[in-house]
Amino acid sequence: MTEPINWLITTEQSATSTSDLAKRAAADGAQSGHAFLAIEQTAGRGRHGRHWDSQKGGMYLSALLRPSVPIDQWFALSFAASLAVLEAVCGQLAAHLSPLEMPQTGLKWPNDVIVSGGKISGILLEVDGKALIVGSGINIAPVGQMESQNIAPIALADVWPDGAGALPQPYDLATAYLDRLAFWYDRFCQSGFGPIRDAWLENALFLGKRVAVQCGTKALSGIFHDLGMDGTMLLLDDLGQTRHITTGDVKLLGS
Repeated sequence: MTEPINWLITTEQSATSTSDLAKRAAADGAQSGHAFLAIEQTAGRGRHGRHWDSQKGGMYLSALLRPSVPIDQWFALSFAASLAVLEAVCGQLAAHLSPLEMPQTGLKWPNDVIVSGGKISGILLEVDGKALIVGSGINIAPVGQMESQNIAPIALADVWPDGAGALPQPYDLATAYLDRLAFWYDRFCQSGFGPIRDAWLENALFLGKRVAVQCGTKALSGIFHDLGMDGTMLLLDDLGQTRHITTGDVKLLGS
């Protein structure tokens, strides 16, 4: 079933987090398509309860969705959001660079967007009753690395070509991102995870490579073999067994 999205963006100069704004809207009965953009977050959050650095100069946005499909399928929208971020970022760069000049871009399981070896975004999905809050941040201005990050951050400013003019403003980047999120949300509502999974795998940087996965206090290593239909990483470990990884931090091993 198709659920078309007509986005309504509310912009705030400062907020604890845009997801807090979206949750309050959901509690008040807001429907799919409400999105909240903040110029600055004072208490942004990432996966595993980590703090997300949200100084001025980035795009911080949360979108409210109310999928009609069973809740156990909503995980797919984490992968959809990463595709939407990747496409929005690549679209901004491709307007000023030839294909040969484009930096390497891709996706790191489960939803990290990588540009020139650095992480350019953070994505966090939160379920609130019958609502899904898709929180996304994209670095535009340069940011510093935090101790909790296992991969160096990167921003559009770091790869923005000389002579290309001003960097995109948060609102402009938000609209580009939401356009792609609406596309993948429509595909999800019509066809489930399959098309999202296929597109994600086409952009998976570590697929077929040897990786280490830190799952809490447990460390595993092996070949990133595939992406399961439930969103798990299928890891072919050193004993030849396939492990289904549901959560963990992934790092590429070797060269």
